[in-house]
Amino acid sequence: MVSFFGGLTAALFIGERHGDAVGAVAALAAIALTIGVQIVAHQKVLLFGNTRLRRRLAEALERRTGHNPDNGRAFFVGWAPGRGVNPKDMETDHDVGFLTLTPERLVFLGDTVHFELHRSQVLSVEAKVQGVPILFDFGYRIIVEWLDAYGGANAFTFERREGRSRRQVRRGTRELCEILQRWQQTGALPG
Repeated sequence: MVSFFGGLTAALFIGERHGDAVGAVAALAAIALTIGVQIVAHQKVLLFGNTRLRRRLAEALERRTGHNPDNGRAFFVGWAPGRGVNPKDMETDHDVGFLTLTPERLVFLGDTVHFELHRSQVLSVEAKVQGVPILFDFGYRIIVEWLDAYGGANAFTFERREGRSRRQVRRGTRELCEILQRWQQTGALPG
């Protein structure tokens, strides 16, 4: 936003000083610069804190539980309740944490949310494009539908939080979906 309004302000001054054609070119340059900054910010900058967040969360959970959940077999994921992301939340994840699988259990140990599901409770695992596009980039999330102890259907979503770009996050989320689908069907663990 700063680059956009700064660019438009500069374009107005340039237009007054050097004519409308030069001002129009400056305005278009300001808009192009803003779009470029937005793309870089969305693709790269927003992910910078995930490595430190993962390390700090693992340390905090180890202090609380006595074991490190980031044991080399865990996936660092974002978690949200329900089947989809609510754009009013302005955040895709309600919690972040570590997802691990055993042959019969899916375990999520997050900053505030902790749960485990037996494989027989999981009804379906699918991945869908969700969220609000930011310059044509939709989020890609895994939807897990499951049965509670009373037979009621529930759902939550995951997104992998590992990667240096949104493209890597999407690829990792798709891979995690395939792992979860194999696990749901056969109990197979990732290699």
